[in-house]
Amino acid sequence: MKKNYLSVIATHLVLGGLTSVFTQVLAQADLGALQKESKPIRYVALGGSLSAGVRDGGINQQSQVTSFPNLLAKQMGIVNFRQPLFEGPYKSGTGTISASVKNGKLQFFNVSESIFAREDKLPKVVNMIDNMAIPYLKARELVIAENQPGAFLDFFDKTSYRHLDRYVETREDGKSSYAKVLQKKLEKADFFTWELGMDDFTDYYSKGAFGQQISYVTADREGIYPENDLLKYLVANGAKGVIANVPEVLDFPYYRFYTYKSITERSGKEIYVQRYGKNDVRLLDPRDILLPTEDVAGLLTSISEAGRSLHNPLRDEDVLGFEEQTSVGTYNQWVAGFAKNNGLPLIDLQGLYKRILEGGYVSHDGVKIDPSYPSGNFFSADGIHPSAIGQGVIANEFITAINTHYDSKIPLINISGIR
Repeated sequence: MKKNYLSVIATHLVLGGLTSVFTQVLAQADLGALQKESKPIRYVALGGSLSAGVRDGGINQQSQVTSFPNLLAKQMGIVNFRQPLFEGPYKSGTGTISASVKNGKLQFFNVSESIFAREDKLPKVVNMIDNMAIPYLKARELVIAENQPGAFLDFFDKTSYRHLDRYVETREDGKSSYAKVLQKKLEKADFFTWELGMDDFTDYYSKGAFGQQISYVTADREGIYPENDLLKYLVANGAKGVIANVPEVLDFPYYRFYTYKSITERSGKEIYVQRYGKNDVRLLDPRDILLPTEDVAGLLTSISEAGRSLHNPLRDEDVLGFEEQTSVGTYNQWVAGFAKNNGLPLIDLQGLYKRILEGGYVSHDGVKIDPSYPSGNFFSADGIHPSAIGQGVIANEFITAINTHYDSKIPLINISGIR
């Protein structure tokens, strides 16, 4: 007989002065091959921003509680899935934004202040946690410590290390890698979810590829795959798990809001952009992707002069040139290999996002999933990370794969109950 456990979710979503409460009571689900006799299992989430719960341009307690690992844990009947929660739903965290459209221009507004503006370091986590995902963690950073000589150029984003340092002793700040933290902090796990790689692409694309490197996840690594080493370590220690591939990031609405046609119809086709580290200037190409920066938005008005002349071009950071664009295909082939080599089921997030972005996706309980931006319900205000509803949809994709592979009967989340 399997022992029953009760779990209560009380997720307070505070927005505009209104509070909605989503409460669900679940007995422990039939976990099939995941079950550890009559004992509760320990589920550990590993990965980057998606697993950590980043949304609306940042992370706070509200977004952490609606992350797909937390939703999944509750559906599994795990009573105490421990997360490195920031205090208060909105009061602390790395800041959030809202987005709206006016006269064809995408506008962002700060909703809450970033903790980075008030203090240098994020609060330490001293207790054991189960969601060990790191916001903005890149695959290329798995085994690299921030202080390694030559590891990064000065303008590389090191935000993930500020989050990673929450888990290490003060004297080790900046000196540890994600792999080392896992070895020290990760006690025995019975089950794990793994997603990684999306942050490599979003970081590269969001900066117009200026000063960035993407080859680590798009080219040959000469047989070096630290992801596979960590997965082998988990499996060798008796853990079962699932691994997810990466969505086609360039299809996310943040990168598709402005089009060559929509801009040139207002500003004319002679739009100038920098390229190749700002060493020269060229005309905008129809294959280029225009990022939603202030200068790009300014092309819709007569106020801004950026991009309208050879001597005042758009910055390299404003435009993702057609020659800088690449697919997640190579990395996903590696991920599929990681899954096969370790006997793990593969979650096809690339396929899920594709179906959603094509329109017509409806959840099992009848909720239409709308990928439009910024008015839809799948993407959050940053146009990159999912909303609370989006996290629920992703959690259900994990549940379906887990049930199929491990003969479990974890109930799907009612998306209609997430607001």
